[in-house]
Amino acid sequence: MIVCIYGIIMKNLARLIIFFSLAFVILFICSGFFRFLSSWIDSVRVISNDTERGGMLLSSFSAALPISLFIGILLALSYSVRRKIPAVSSIITVFLLSVIFCYGIFFGIERIRVYDPGFLVNSGPQKRSGLILSQQDTRVVLLGDSNTPAGYPRVLAFPERPLVYQESALGPVSATITLPIEKNAPWFIQSILIDFSLTAREFDTRYAGDPLSFLAYVCSLLLFLACLRFLFGLSSWPMANLLFGFLVFRLVLSLVVFLNSTEVQTFLITFANKRIPDYLTVPFVFLVLSAAVILYTFLAFLARRKSIHNDSSHFDRGHS
Repeated sequence: MIVCIYGIIMKNLARLIIFFSLAFVILFICSGFFRFLSSWIDSVRVISNDTERGGMLLSSFSAALPISLFIGILLALSYSVRRKIPAVSSIITVFLLSVIFCYGIFFGIERIRVYDPGFLVNSGPQKRSGLILSQQDTRVVLLGDSNTPAGYPRVLAFPERPLVYQESALGPVSATITLPIEKNAPWFIQSILIDFSLTAREFDTRYAGDPLSFLAYVCSLLLFLACLRFLFGLSSWPMANLLFGFLVFRLVLSLVVFLNSTEVQTFLITFANKRIPDYLTVPFVFLVLSAAVILYTFLAFLARRKSIHNDSSHFDRGHS
């Protein structure tokens, strides 16, 4: 009997590993591709420097990592609850896989940048007189050539507005033209994308500064996310649990951005008063939150178990 139960648990864990791996890979490739496509379209706004397509590709996939991790963990935890995989096993599995994927991707991107500089060769459009750059209904026509010291003279054509002539680039040579792009996406979606971009920037900063700081930050954050498994068993409706889990993960993302702000980090460093290293202040907060969630989950498990035991006792007395 024990061997049979153990075999079922291991089979479900293997399915969880496959499910999470596939979900993460699909999310990572899709989000990285769409981010690269968006960056490549926006790159037509920059007409003073060539665009590094390879560097843009690496940056796009690096920026796509946080959203892939958040959504992948969200789906994996929901799957583990529906498959009735033990909480401890599923939390440890999701946490370890997340850390491996996160560090592996950053390590791979760094190796590409170090060992394959040719991947970052400039491949932007040739800046010459008569080149037309476009974005939606806006057109920019370059005049003159690249030897112009002040930049590229240009004519800007905006919808339902007169033509605008600029003798030189606005701002420095690498200035970006500000185009009147209408943001059609709801603010809720835009705020999520902004917060994910800020989180990705924090990942990049910590990895470039100190790998130990990066590991401490990533491990504590991913552990906190994995410990939120109890959210997906609060009701008998999986879709309701998934929606509630999405809202809580959104709050966690806002908390991450809040803790990453300079003011809050300065306050935490001052409050810690050198009792812990500065780079561990934010990870320490995530660890405290993880411990609180683990304690709540354990106490809820004990209460549920005691309730089931009492119900079975009353049932036995009724029949006797």
